[in-house]
Amino acid sequence: DLNEHRWNQGHDPTPLLREQVNLTHPTCVFPHCTRPSRSCDADHIIDYDSGGPTCSCNLAPLCRHHHRLKTHGGWTYQRTTARVFRWTSPRGHVYVHDLTHPRHT
Repeated sequence: DLNEHRWNQGHDPTPLLREQVNLTHPTCVFPHCTRPSRSCDADHIIDYDSGGPTCSCNLAPLCRHHHRLKTHGGWTYQRTTARVFRWTSPRGHVYVHDLTHPRHT
């Protein structure tokens, strides 16, 4: 069930949770990226070290390049709905990724 809320205590998602993330988001959730989620990292939207849970609502696939931009490049993002992500660049530009219609706002 892709709508079931799944979680686990540790940092790494269980295989079932990881599969749910991959099926829900078939590509990296960075705007305009088309890398398949199966080759991406399961990223904690709210960092695990900052108290972010390892769960369905806090994981999203990011390719390694975009994961590094988030971790070290000043990009931030938040999930606004189950399948929509709002990204903010280091310069304050906002991009919305909704899996099929990414756009700059």
